[in-house]
Amino acid sequence: MRRILRNKIVGFLKQGMPPRDLALAVAIGLVLGTFPVIGATTLLCIAASIALRLNLPAMQSVNWVASPLQLMLLIPFFDLGGVLFGGSHVAVSLGDLIGMMNTDLLGTIREFLFVTLRAVCAWILVAPIAAALVYALVLPLFSRLHREFVRLRLEPEPVRFDDVQ
Repeated sequence: MRRILRNKIVGFLKQGMPPRDLALAVAIGLVLGTFPVIGATTLLCIAASIALRLNLPAMQSVNWVASPLQLMLLIPFFDLGGVLFGGSHVAVSLGDLIGMMNTDLLGTIREFLFVTLRAVCAWILVAPIAAALVYALVLPLFSRLHREFVRLRLEPEPVRFDDVQ
């Protein structure tokens, strides 16, 4: 999965996508991919790509890769929301939560509605900081890769004497 994402990012840079735009798309796609409402991340990425005029395939690629991270962060966001708003600790594991959703999706949504709303508020507090950190980490990498691609494209092709007639 990591190799697929790396190849996509290299492809976007080779196509001429500016490193700043790609870094912003990756940062926002990753952060939106951790939104604590399962099934909402694709719509959020579409809306963000339209509003910010960012590359939707880049954002969706990162969003797709962030799916396991979203699941891993559900319970911590539930707990952080409880700390922020005085709610109790959520005494459910991720496996139990998935099992509950498979058994009774609407009942699980009703039971976890306020917990999820508190988790969304916690995510709103964490998201800008996380996006800024991801952007700051990936921009130098993408800039270096971009410079390398530009350098390689600008060098003239060597002339082979057997091609000259």
